[in-house]
Amino acid sequence: MSINNHRLPCCEIVTIGSELLLGQIEDTNSTFLARELASIGVDVRFRTAVGDQAEEMAEVLKRALERCDLVVTTGGLGPTKDDLTRQVVATVAGVELEFRQELMEQIEEVFRRYGYRMPETNRSQAFVPKGSEAIENPVGTAPGFIKEVKGRPIICLPGVPKELKYLWQNAVGPWIRGRFGLEGHLVASRVLKVAGIGESKVDTIIGDLIRHSENPKIGLLASPGEIKIRITAEAKDSGQARSLIQPIEQEIRSRLGNKVFGVDDDTLEGVVDFLLGQHNLSLTILETFTAGMVAQRLHAIPCHAIEKSLVIPHKEGISKDFGKGLEVPSLEVTLELARRLMPAGQDGVGLAVVGFPRREAEVFFVDACAAAVGEGVEKAYSWHMGGDLTTVQQRGSVIGLNTLRLALVDLGCSK
Repeated sequence: MSINNHRLPCCEIVTIGSELLLGQIEDTNSTFLARELASIGVDVRFRTAVGDQAEEMAEVLKRALERCDLVVTTGGLGPTKDDLTRQVVATVAGVELEFRQELMEQIEEVFRRYGYRMPETNRSQAFVPKGSEAIENPVGTAPGFIKEVKGRPIICLPGVPKELKYLWQNAVGPWIRGRFGLEGHLVASRVLKVAGIGESKVDTIIGDLIRHSENPKIGLLASPGEIKIRITAEAKDSGQARSLIQPIEQEIRSRLGNKVFGVDDDTLEGVVDFLLGQHNLSLTILETFTAGMVAQRLHAIPCHAIEKSLVIPHKEGISKDFGKGLEVPSLEVTLELARRLMPAGQDGVGLAVVGFPRREAEVFFVDACAAAVGEGVEKAYSWHMGGDLTTVQQRGSVIGLNTLRLALVDLGCSK
């Protein structure tokens, strides 16, 4: 639903280059553009990749113009013979290419700035389809351009990410706002992050809010062990966006409680690190099947509370280091392992994430337990899961960290 009571403009992003189809480079441009277009009120309907074949490029562009209000392309603006975007757009528009002296001077200036003489092949980059609005590129040698075809713009940007981002921020974003009357339009999102509950359960709890959401719109995104709830509002300004999002956020929090561990850019390990620091606690970690992923996530912050981290992948290692009878995971055994991890003579907490996967064909199954124990801290959780080894390890690390988080939250509530 639009705040201006009219349909939002829709867009297709077209990334050009055979190297994309071959998987030789990662397409970060379309992700960046999709995010930026959405933030100014443009509805991205399609993302298409096409190789360096003129006929196929023309077919993709014609189809995009039929189904969208504007098209944004990236790539194919270099000086080589397989850089065909300029010519293909001219063909689709039914015009010739024309030389722009101001673009030529800008390209020459870039070469002079870096102490090089411009090769003659770069002269081709000063051509654009006749009638285009040129977009000078002071940070590279590939100018962009905008060509309207039957009232629908094709916006062509270079494929170099640094150059594309510069042109978007300094020219293209403002141009689209003006062209489609989006100056007083903002699309803002709030992301609630959830752990300790699956996607289907989240849907059961807040499904009625999702199904009836219009503005704000609510959506779910699942990843191993973590769910993101995105609340997206269309508004005239940030204040109005907040007023639309806030009551929905409060209702979701009231239903999910401490399953919500953070918002937006928060990470589970970042929240755990904050809570450890808040309570001035050190941390010792024991992991088996997670192969050190809990510690890796915390070290990446970095978390200065970590006193020691151990990875013991086999039952025999548990018996040797901690004693007989502690090698078969159960809630009681895992709690005991966590107790033995507590550093002597200082405020600290022990976290044990224990389980020993068994393999059946290509699937790994594990009966696992996680426990966090410290002075005034005790939380344990057991679960069964299966999947490929990486997914099992990732989910296990999330559950381990979340068990520690919940224990530290309880500690804060008890004080």
